[in-house]
Amino acid sequence: MYTLSIAFKNLRKNFSFYALYILSVSLVITVYFAFTSFSMNNVMLEKISGDGRVESMCRVISVFLIAFVIFYMSYSNRFFLRRRTKELGIYALLGYRKGSILSLLISENVIIGIGSLIIGLVLGAIMHKGIVYGTTILLDLSIDNSQISFFNLSAIANTIVFIFGVIFVMALSNARFLFKTSLMDLVRFEKSAERKMKFRKISAILGFILIIVGYVLALDIFRGADSLWFSVGFYPTGLMTAMSIVIGTVLFIASFLPFAVEKSKQRKKTFYTEIRIVTAPNFIYRIRSNAKTLIMLTLLSAATLTVSSVMALSLFYPIAAVARIAPSELEFRIENERQADDVKLLINQYAPEDLVTFIQTDIFKVSASAERLPIEYSFGTSKGDADNEKILREEGFECISYSQYTALLQAQDRNDIVQKLSELQDDECILVKYQPNSDGSDETGCIYSLNINNNSIPFTVRETTLNNPISFANSIGTIIVSDNVYERIKAGTATKVSILSINGEAIEDNENLFEEMKSLLGNSPYLLGHSHRVNEIMAANSSTFLLIAFLVVLFFIATGSILYFNNISAVSDSKADYEILSKMGYTNRKLKRIIKKQILTFFSIPFLFGLADCIFATIVYKTGLMQNLLGNTITLYFPTMIAVALTASIYFIYYFITVHTCCKTVIKH
Repeated sequence: MYTLSIAFKNLRKNFSFYALYILSVSLVITVYFAFTSFSMNNVMLEKISGDGRVESMCRVISVFLIAFVIFYMSYSNRFFLRRRTKELGIYALLGYRKGSILSLLISENVIIGIGSLIIGLVLGAIMHKGIVYGTTILLDLSIDNSQISFFNLSAIANTIVFIFGVIFVMALSNARFLFKTSLMDLVRFEKSAERKMKFRKISAILGFILIIVGYVLALDIFRGADSLWFSVGFYPTGLMTAMSIVIGTVLFIASFLPFAVEKSKQRKKTFYTEIRIVTAPNFIYRIRSNAKTLIMLTLLSAATLTVSSVMALSLFYPIAAVARIAPSELEFRIENERQADDVKLLINQYAPEDLVTFIQTDIFKVSASAERLPIEYSFGTSKGDADNEKILREEGFECISYSQYTALLQAQDRNDIVQKLSELQDDECILVKYQPNSDGSDETGCIYSLNINNNSIPFTVRETTLNNPISFANSIGTIIVSDNVYERIKAGTATKVSILSINGEAIEDNENLFEEMKSLLGNSPYLLGHSHRVNEIMAANSSTFLLIAFLVVLFFIATGSILYFNNISAVSDSKADYEILSKMGYTNRKLKRIIKKQILTFFSIPFLFGLADCIFATIVYKTGLMQNLLGNTITLYFPTMIAVALTASIYFIYYFITVHTCCKTVIKH
């Protein structure tokens, strides 16, 4: 009971020091409890997972989540144990037995654990409700929220058992440390908790070279089929690239950075300034004594940035690609005369006729000859897995007229593309690409001889475009010719396919209409819908991104909190040094500049290294693992930029809090 009283007094007197620790642990428990509640929410899982895929992902992610929580709480416990070793040594000198000291530490951990657990359960329940509500709105699910209780009792029991299990493991770790450490080592432990790492010139240069080699390997993917990613294999090359960057990062931080700062001392004019003469030696000391922690933070930061950026790109890209996969709100191939009339009657039940645009496009198949025909000419002539690929496609160009092309673009509200077009001459054409060529070339200027009414007529490709007006399910290898040439083709005996494209705001995002059309057309594989495809992608991927988001949030909490604790520890250790600087004439303003610069250095190293790794990893992911339907415009990377900006803002918040706390700890006002 006396030990418990001391524990309460310690926490109360040092609450400002423990506040962020309690907050960060509470946030970790919040995410864990929200995830556990979600994974045990049978009502929700039945709606979003019919094949058990989400349940399997929950089990896999829960393993990472458990490991992460154990790591984070263990690291935090070790940090606070290190900060209090001198105090514990004084207790021992006063006659306290190590068993009593251990009892004090356990009491403090239990109090912090219970407080954090209560906060985490309340916030986790709110977060779980928010996730359920957001997912219900996003996927348009019919869920009665009253069936989902605010507190899931099974999830509460799971969380309580797990957290107290972690506290028990920390107690064993603390016991091992206390009974293994002598009294003298206990007093001096704060200054020697992490073994100093020496830096050498060879390892410094090797680290720099390995990082460059890793980045060069990443950029090699731009060589396409000639790159190591294709000739050796994607995963072996990816593993080799990751190992090169990781090992290079370790050597670079442990050796190159302090080596570079040490060399900067030779430039006397820049080194001997009132700020730099303090920050440079302090930086070298911290790199040597905290290299392992900084390396861990750098790799953690790289993982955080990469996962969040890849997740953002993976969510955005398929939705953006729907503009090409299904450019019209509704589109189908007319296979008998009554289908078009029946569909129009059905749509008129949902929207007035004047608010909907119906455009029938007659596509004519034309054979061609040339020294080298584009891949689109024969694309889809072998069977694939998709429904519309099970029917073989004959080789040839599929011709539409220039006026049909512009009319479709306008109906699809792509007027900006139409404004950039100009009329075609009778010997010109526009080739619609399925995707850009891997070598960066295109067919502009190529001459193809089209077989029109048994006459071979040459046409020059005036331009190539990715702006297809008809879905790939109904037309691949689309070529646009002038209206005059189209009429000549139409008058001949070329094979014709008719497509009906339907657009209008009044029928957008109407799943009931799509399902009725699907039934009316006999589940035709040629029926496509823009909004329907977007909804399919959201339904298929939302749960995956939601689960990964749990881990990303934990990465943010861990990286920021560890940076906070590490900088607080370093500044507190140097408190006497700042007092000496103050007596030497350094003003509070200059001391703040020194503190800000030191903290900024240790925040910027993990972030900048992580950002560089994120950029190259995202390039590899986009180029190697995503189908290149949209080209390589900078707009495709906007989601990644947003993810990086969000991460940077969170880093800035942690940086601001850290600077404020450090200045408050050291500077006397």
